[in-house]
Amino acid sequence: MKKKYILLLAIPVVVIAGYLYLRFALLKSKDFKPDHSKAKSIIDPGPELIAKLQQLVKDGSGSLYKLEVNRINVELSNAGISMTGVLLLPDSNVLATLKQKAQMPDDIFKIKADSLFIAGIGINGLLHKDQLDLKTISISNPVIQIFHRSSGMPVNNSTTLFQKLSRQFKKISIKEILMQHGTIINHDILKNKINTIKDLSIRMNGLLIDSSTQHDKSRFLFAKDAAITTKNYVARTADSLYFLKFGSVNISTAANKMTLLNVSLEPRLSKQQFEAKLTTRKNLYHFSLPEIILSGINWWQLANGQSLVAKEAFVNKGTLKVFLDRSLPFGNLKQNNFPHQLLMRIPTPVYIPKTTLRHLNLIYSEYNPGFAKTGIIYLDDINGKLFNLTNMPQQIKLNHQMVFQSSGLFMHKALLQNNFRFDLSKYKTGNFTLTLEVGKLDSAILNPITVPMAEFMFKKGIINKGTVYLEGDNSKATGKGILLYNDLNLVGLKMDKDEPGKLKKKAVLSFIGNLLLIKNSNPSKGDPPRQADVIYNRTGTQTFFSLIWKTIFTGILKIIGLPAGFTNKPY
Repeated sequence: MKKKYILLLAIPVVVIAGYLYLRFALLKSKDFKPDHSKAKSIIDPGPELIAKLQQLVKDGSGSLYKLEVNRINVELSNAGISMTGVLLLPDSNVLATLKQKAQMPDDIFKIKADSLFIAGIGINGLLHKDQLDLKTISISNPVIQIFHRSSGMPVNNSTTLFQKLSRQFKKISIKEILMQHGTIINHDILKNKINTIKDLSIRMNGLLIDSSTQHDKSRFLFAKDAAITTKNYVARTADSLYFLKFGSVNISTAANKMTLLNVSLEPRLSKQQFEAKLTTRKNLYHFSLPEIILSGINWWQLANGQSLVAKEAFVNKGTLKVFLDRSLPFGNLKQNNFPHQLLMRIPTPVYIPKTTLRHLNLIYSEYNPGFAKTGIIYLDDINGKLFNLTNMPQQIKLNHQMVFQSSGLFMHKALLQNNFRFDLSKYKTGNFTLTLEVGKLDSAILNPITVPMAEFMFKKGIINKGTVYLEGDNSKATGKGILLYNDLNLVGLKMDKDEPGKLKKKAVLSFIGNLLLIKNSNPSKGDPPRQADVIYNRTGTQTFFSLIWKTIFTGILKIIGLPAGFTNKPY
């Protein structure tokens, strides 16, 4: 019986000894003193634990960051701690020293969270600061601010994230990370821009950072599986004329897929306000895409900010609207504005071998102040594929052709097929080719285009088929084409001076043109089909599509038999 009483008396002694060891030995910090004013009771180890965590943050960041915690609770049942009022800040004195030595990192972080829960933190984790083994980290309502200022120094991209972290940790293992309703605010100091991502949720499983995973490309940020979602993302474009919006962005590494829903580019201003800001002609864009899917993504390169590489992209439905007001004067355009030239200017390396487009619509409208009318070109139900979308030199060496093939309905009725080829190895000179084919149509369906844009109308005529082949570059386009048609009759138009807002025929010019100039059919009776060879020199006011349209239009006039000056303003 006496031994039993001795054992019963020994239990509280051991507990007290363990508590004293935990509080005054294990949780002892050399640089931080516990703030006992935050203790719930005299035996609360919370202040010592906060001081210990502050020491770990200081040592782990090389004294760059400091930790502030309002309150901490220890949950012995699951070896967990919960914290409220968590704040991670850079030390201003250390920053000043690093700046003076030109050693300041490009990115500085400031993190604030309402609550932080860590489960599975044990004695071993506190004793060994060079390795971290946790069950769960759960963060609620964090606000992560990133202050980016490029140092201009060359970056050694061969250094892995593990190699950078291994200066403080040999191993980091976390079974699950959960973040809910997070906000990321990116401050670009040099560009004076702020970009915000709200309502960000992250779930990561099986995170392991050690020497065995530093090159494991099957993991996303060292996690076996990750799911990332953000909603209602909005950003301004560089010229501040548009909002780029994402209804939601969903990343699933298990499915190896990124899904973007309700993507849109929306003008910040109305047409009138947009044009009031301009001194020269400029297209007004507006697009909406309900769904974009990227699959087969190289998460490793994406997570490390190296490149966007995916096996395939899929774009489903959507509409692109383009508007041009010809009442504004021409302005000189940069010559390097062709699609592949714009691609090469994207700062992030991109490689997507195949992009599939389904059921897209294109609406191009142009206002002619002389007629006070707007012409509209419709391309409906566009289906196609884009091959070898890349700006990466190593991929261009393997395949220098970017190809876009599509088919759709021209003006809601006629089948239109095209094949663009862009020479990525000659992007500086803008080399491209185009093959275009349009099916049978009644010429009258072209009047919504030709009346406002070219100031003439088709009175009658059937177009049976049209084909064109173009080769172009920064300075010109050359090509040949054929237009097969029957019983064509054109009418030139002008404003009616007696009735403002109405149009009238150029009777004499139209009569002479149809009688003496216009070849009403192709082929003419007993003759082979007429073809047109065209060379058109690009002006400093023309965009890529303007150059194509003007070259094709010149060829059409040549086949019909009209001089280029038949219309006042063909474009």
